[in-house]
Amino acid sequence: MGLTRQKVTLFSRQYREVKQLYQTAFPKVERLPYLPLILNTYRPLADCYAYYDGDSFVGLAYLLQNDDLLYLFFLAVNTKIRSRGYGSAILQDIKKVAGNRPIILAIEPLDESADNYAQRQKRVAFYAKNGFQLTAYYYHEGNEIYQVMATDPSLDIHKADGLTKQALLGFIKTSFDLT
Repeated sequence: MGLTRQKVTLFSRQYREVKQLYQTAFPKVERLPYLPLILNTYRPLADCYAYYDGDSFVGLAYLLQNDDLLYLFFLAVNTKIRSRGYGSAILQDIKKVAGNRPIILAIEPLDESADNYAQRQKRVAFYAKNGFQLTAYYYHEGNEIYQVMATDPSLDIHKADGLTKQALLGFIKTSFDLT
């Protein structure tokens, strides 16, 4: 596996295939408008990457970052090649990008009454295998609630809150808390 990372911008050749994966990998209620996400990458706090194995498109990662932490906002692997180690390989690359900074991400909470509870359990296990731990924090985005995982659960969640608010420019109400 020779994984490479390519930055996605408005006019890059990766723009369309990343958009297609983004729109199919995440439910509409969990997606933000794609064009503003990509335009946000022209600011120093956001990056969108397409990942390739040779010429084959394998996945995407959308990152928010500042001097204190890296927030893995979106990660998706091409459905045709899931369960082949690409997600873990992308996470290893993101850890290189983060350096010594903690990484956080938000996932659907482990709600036993959810229709996709088994999928949620697998997702937590995948991230745990890759060095993430569930925290006591929850991320609220509009009406959606997510549980926070982090490589360092002792991180200052207020810094993540500030980064998220800065990135979303107040267009979507967000917050982090312990409920």
